[in-house]
Amino acid sequence: MLICRVLVEKFKGKTLRQITPPLIESLKQERLSALTKHGQKRSPATVNRLLSVLSKIFSLAADAEIIESNPCQRVRKFRLNNQRVRVLSIEEENKLFAALRDNDLVKNIVLVALHTGMRRGEIFDLKWFDVDFQRGMIQVRESKSNKKRLVPMNTTIRTLLQNLKRKSEYVFPSPKTGGRLDNVKRSFRRAVREAEIEDFRFHDLRHTAATRMADAGADAFTLMKILGHSDIRMTSRYTHATHAALRRAVENLDENSDFSNVLVTKQKRQARGLP
Repeated sequence: MLICRVLVEKFKGKTLRQITPPLIESLKQERLSALTKHGQKRSPATVNRLLSVLSKIFSLAADAEIIESNPCQRVRKFRLNNQRVRVLSIEEENKLFAALRDNDLVKNIVLVALHTGMRRGEIFDLKWFDVDFQRGMIQVRESKSNKKRLVPMNTTIRTLLQNLKRKSEYVFPSPKTGGRLDNVKRSFRRAVREAEIEDFRFHDLRHTAATRMADAGADAFTLMKILGHSDIRMTSRYTHATHAALRRAVENLDENSDFSNVLVTKQKRQARGLP
């Protein structure tokens, strides 16, 4: 595991008691400034995940009374801007599927993400045992919030899953091992580049699904259940009115205004040169 290798390299030869908050802070800053193996800038969220793993190690050590306290508690994580919501347009969606062409595995995974809002790892973990065609539900057992939840299947997903061949206990098994799929990042990124879609990540498929459901009238509590959010504030960003929703809301006022109807009729007659 990459995180473990990084921690071993940084703190090799030191006991737990010798790892101090300043050392942890230096690790934090070093990881943020260092480029990834692909030459890309490392995100604050990635560094925070490393700190979380390290903090868990110290917490276990403290519980076992090996150390007195967790030094990570005195190191602040990077503040994240989690309000980014990138939504795939219908035109971009068509381009993405065209770019995926014969890559049925990734194409199907993308389709599930777009029509359920499930996270990438949840889709990879999905087993046939969790698919209930009779009730039209998918059970998500392993989620970010560690809570099981049910996700309804729409016609698109039901049809997709019913027509898939069962090659493994996993719905989308690894073509190499037949076990759990590990990653589709390379194929997905290649398709995004080929489709010329700017600033789009796999997780944005979840944002797209949530936004489309909200635009179709789903309320925050319904979305919260489907997406598996632990806090409704996480869901509320999807229920903020879009430009189309704002327009519909204002136009609905016309229906209850006799004066508005008379005024519009008068303007139309004037435009045609009628009295």
